[in-house]
Amino acid sequence: MKKFLLSFLLIASVSFAFSQDLPCIADYKISNGGGQCPDVNGVSATGTVTLTFDGTIDESLIPLILSVADATDPNTPIPFVSFGEGTLNNNGTVTYCYYVGPANTNNLGGHHATFIFHIAYDLNGNLVPCGSQSPLPVSFKVFSASRSNSAVFIKWTTASETNNLGFEIQRLIGAGNWQTVSFVTTKAGNGYSPTELAYSFTDQNATKGVTQYRIKQVDIDQRARFSEIRAVRGLGQMAKTIVYPNPSVSGSKVNVIFDEKDGMRDVSLIDMSGRVIRQWKGFTNNNLQIENLTAGLYNLRVILRETGEQGIEKIVVNKN
Repeated sequence: MKKFLLSFLLIASVSFAFSQDLPCIADYKISNGGGQCPDVNGVSATGTVTLTFDGTIDESLIPLILSVADATDPNTPIPFVSFGEGTLNNNGTVTYCYYVGPANTNNLGGHHATFIFHIAYDLNGNLVPCGSQSPLPVSFKVFSASRSNSAVFIKWTTASETNNLGFEIQRLIGAGNWQTVSFVTTKAGNGYSPTELAYSFTDQNATKGVTQYRIKQVDIDQRARFSEIRAVRGLGQMAKTIVYPNPSVSGSKVNVIFDEKDGMRDVSLIDMSGRVIRQWKGFTNNNLQIENLTAGLYNLRVILRETGEQGIEKIVVNKN
């Protein structure tokens, strides 16, 4: 019988979308007072606006606030208000400084109104509204990470490339921070290729804990996008399902590396009362991220369809 064990080779074939939706505003918060905002042409900032979005903001593609309007008249911008560039916060929100010209002494909070903020994304000099799709410069076809003794082999294939400078190989060991290991220059002439190109990199990594890898694709104009994440177990770790961090804290992500590099699984997350709170049927990827768990004890039940074998992993989630 085929053993229910994780191969040292963690490989996945993925087709990244050729486009992505540009996030729109979900909420906003206005704070009066410029705080750390710089002066612009001798004018101090009136306050700040912090926007929450309905998707993840790319750190290299932060939207611009073009104008703001009273919700009762959304097509008429409030005059003499301008906004600085946004700063991406750790929680995914973006904060902008705003400035009120001399012809308007009211700040935004003084209007006592609900506001509509008009935003756009600067894509190579073209302003594109939220909700639109932005073309990705590189389409990843395959991205894998595999360990052999103290070496980790990173391989990826691009289906096509446009305006590409190259790829940063980044890794995260344990609960540390993402580190850039190396930079691989594109094989595409002048950054353009309509055909598949294959790349590889070997990372000398003798850590005994789990390491996550990702690729930061960098445009010629220095914009960047991140690939999905691949994980490998540490040097000398036994072949088994790995759950990390475990224990974790409420609201954080729990990562799971499955035993089999190939195959289809039915995965269930079960609380201590025996209630199935989440299910993933026919799951074929090696990596699973579980988010927004409340404090408590859980069982993760994994059934490999090919053999019918079942594995149980306990997950502990502590309060913040």
